[in-house]
Amino acid sequence: MRRNTKKWSVVAIALIIAGFAGMAYQGFKFGEEKPHFEQKWVVSDLQSLKVDSNYDMDVEFIESPDGTDYIELSGNMDQGLIDKLKNSSFTGPDVTMSLKEDFKLTFLSINFQSSRQHMTVALADPGMIDRIKFNLLSNSGRFTGLRAKDIELTTTSGNLTATDVTTEHLRLKATSGNLEASDVQGETEIKNGSGNIKVGNLEGKLAAHGTSGNLSFDGVNGSIEVGLTSGDIDINNFTGDGSIKNQSGSVTLTGQRSDSLDISVTSGDVRLSNDPGFQGIYDLKATSGDVHAPDSPMVTKDVIKVRTTSGNISIK
Repeated sequence: MRRNTKKWSVVAIALIIAGFAGMAYQGFKFGEEKPHFEQKWVVSDLQSLKVDSNYDMDVEFIESPDGTDYIELSGNMDQGLIDKLKNSSFTGPDVTMSLKEDFKLTFLSINFQSSRQHMTVALADPGMIDRIKFNLLSNSGRFTGLRAKDIELTTTSGNLTATDVTTEHLRLKATSGNLEASDVQGETEIKNGSGNIKVGNLEGKLAAHGTSGNLSFDGVNGSIEVGLTSGDIDINNFTGDGSIKNQSGSVTLTGQRSDSLDISVTSGDVRLSNDPGFQGIYDLKATSGDVHAPDSPMVTKDVIKVRTTSGNISIK
């Protein structure tokens, strides 16, 4: 038995060495490299843009340098998709673009070539268009300078980042991955199944819900509605009313300016910094845990309500 084990070990090592030798002979190139594609489409008075993609994407909206609306796309992609794009005409005002490859059955294909797509959308009018929608399937995306009344960015499994956004309504959604929004003006809604949510410098109402992961907000000016199943919630420099619910994990607010808070935690601690501007009533109850807080000012009827089933409550 030992002899057979030793024999097969030698065979396995020999096959590994042969495999590396073959890779070296091929210059460590795996799979067919995708050709580079670059094209610019001039559109007339762009009002809506919808993109479905199974590539990672970098998307930037800019003020047009030549007074025309245009969409410019570049990156390494499948030849079949390149042929389709070359034969496509995007004239506006409503543009729908598919960046999805046709399914191909492959047994072994390893390629270290980047296939991230870079899209620039130039607008002659710096105001908001009607709608922007990107569905990245199971890929990641970075978005900068978006300007639209309604913006929707989704992925099944990947990371999404949106920066410098002006909108009436922004939606970010992922089943699994990290979601981040910063420097946003407008109502924002974020939903995540598994992963972290991060928001910085937001002017507008925020609704954020997650199943598993941490939520962190810094510099939110507007009411918030936050729900989390498992993870920690950290909120810094927040101004507005808030409803915060967490089943398992801590809730921490620092530097907040709020006259109405409703916080409930099943298992975890709640920590709030003392807000000198609050002149109302503290309504604090812990089923199993300690409560430490200053006396209620009792000047107004505003209420900060905190409930924990198992966890401590502190305001200091």
